[in-house]
Amino acid sequence: MHADPGPTVLPDMLSLLRDATGPSHERLDASFGSLTLSGRSDLARFLAAHAIGLAPLFPAFRGFVEERLGLECPDYPAMLRADLAALGIDVAALPVVDVPAEITGDDAAAGVAYVVCGSRLGLTMIRQRGYWGEAEGFRSAYMTDGRGHEAWKALVPTLRGGTFTPAQAEAARAAALAAFAVFTGAFAASVDVSAGQRTDG
Repeated sequence: MHADPGPTVLPDMLSLLRDATGPSHERLDASFGSLTLSGRSDLARFLAAHAIGLAPLFPAFRGFVEERLGLECPDYPAMLRADLAALGIDVAALPVVDVPAEITGDDAAAGVAYVVCGSRLGLTMIRQRGYWGEAEGFRSAYMTDGRGHEAWKALVPTLRGGTFTPAQAEAARAAALAAFAVFTGAFAASVDVSAGQRTDG
């Protein structure tokens, strides 16, 4: 009999996650890209959708950033609560998205971190274009925090240079897809958040 060679090692988790989530990423970008962030109501919806989506994902993300990457994790939910309160949004009344089972395992956190860190990169471009409030005295803590890039720079070599068994790779892939689904659901749930806000401009 041949000896069991052991589990196959997959060396480039970054490419695996990028390929697996590409269509989900494009759809989510199109949804958020439909908002006009130069307007108050669309900015409020943007922030609310992020608050709704991050709520179930943040514990896994924070654990990965602090324990695996060795970095201090910014408290993004707290930033979003403060931003939304400043815009007159009742944060306690935001819809709640369930925690998907796919993100709860130890091996799932890498997939969640890939999605959340990636979303922080996207905010870099948004900051460069500007958003509502800068001329009106509103400054978003969530939008202006730049530490997400530091986490991404630490995440990339971890995903590319780490070793993952097929089971670990599948757990991370499923978690990343579930995280995108959470944000998609959060965007849909945020549609009525800005109702009653004063007219933009």
